Amino acid sequence: MKLKKLLSVVLCMLLVASTMVLSVEAKAKKYVKSISVTKKAAITIPASKKTVTKSFKVTVKVSGKASKKFTAKSDKKAVAAVKVSGSSVKVTAKKAGKAVITVTAKAKNKKNKSVKAKLTVTVKKASAPKPSTPTQPSVVDPTTPVDPTPVTPTEPATQSPTEPATQPAPVVRDITLNTTLKEISRKGSSGNQNGEETVVDIPLYQASSVFNYTPANVAELKQVHRADDMLPNKVDAAVEAGDKAKGRFEVVALYFAALRAYDPKNPDVCFDMMEELFESPTTKILNLDSFNNFSRSALKDNLNKMYKYKYVGNAYFDGAEPANGYTPSEPLTVTLEDYVYASQTSNQYQTQIYKIVSRFKGADTERIIQVYQDSIDGKWYIFSDSWKSFTADMKDPALKYQAQWAAEEG
Repeated sequence: MKLKKLLSVVLCMLLVASTMVLSVEAKAKKYVKSISVTKKAAITIPASKKTVTKSFKVTVKVSGKASKKFTAKSDKKAVAAVKVSGSSVKVTAKKAGKAVITVTAKAKNKKNKSVKAKLTVTVKKASAPKPSTPTQPSVVDPTTPVDPTPVTPTEPATQSPTEPATQPAPVVRDITLNTTLKEISRKGSSGNQNGEETVVDIPLYQASSVFNYTPANVAELKQVHRADDMLPNKVDAAVEAGDKAKGRFEVVALYFAALRAYDPKNPDVCFDMMEELFESPTTKILNLDSFNNFSRSALKDNLNKMYKYKYVGNAYFDGAEPANGYTPSEPLTVTLEDYVYASQTSNQYQTQIYKIVSRFKGADTERIIQVYQDSIDGKWYIFSDSWKSFTADMKDPALKYQAQWAAEEG
């Protein structure tokens, strides 16, 4: 009897121990892998405003069903306050200085420790423009005799009707565009030896293109519309070249920047930028008008609808979504990737046509644009009419933003 009781106790202890092990293992499957946010950001408060608020996306990677929620804290609230908004933090810049924003995942990592990331925000206050110094009136000495001869008035200078008024040169800032690539995979179909279609993982590149400012005119755009190394004319040469063919992503990011520059009162600024991205040396030799009057009319008709020009360019930048009025995060970043299937050969252009994919929050499906490297100057250009789908319908921004834009337009 004593032996049976002893065996019962041992079995119970083993059962409890195994239960505890399983419980620990179950918990270990749910944990935070990492949390990330842009490391540095600069915010300038205009002289006309007291504060400026910017959003920054926070990415929390987890294992299992661990919570992706996080908290945020500023070490100098007087310089920059912060609050959590969905998957982003909203930083409100208040005065010049530097503040460190710490974001902390609510769930713990595999070792049951907190996971944190830091964003250093540098706040600057723009100086108010100095008032012009009024011209002092001349003082007439009463002792000086006055010449009684009447003065013949001078004719104002007139401009020749044949000479157009001189326009002020556009301000040209130093624009930077930095692109980094990483290898990912997407599902795609592939035929096997028996001619059957199977779903496989296809390796491809994903690119993050970061602007300091987006170009506001064609002069600024030309600074970053650069030539790549000339690729061999074969299928997927750009994918094989990797970092040496970043231009295929950058030309698409520049197209989105050009959409941001559209102003219904002066659309030619945007049109000039489009021509730079569409009209290659090859199209000129072939006498192909890639961005013609029909293109201009189509763009105007699409962007002038219900203040669409206010957000259509922003929609393709990281952090932009309908709920926040398509307000992109900073720094301004465009994330794109290669299409899962191979490029196609254009005999007319004598080059390969590549497809670039944008997965943005304004639609439930991806959008695809076609690009090519010109065989003459080595730059990348938008191909054919593939750009038009990016100005098509998308999810409407939140009503409060539509009301705000309506009020701004009077």
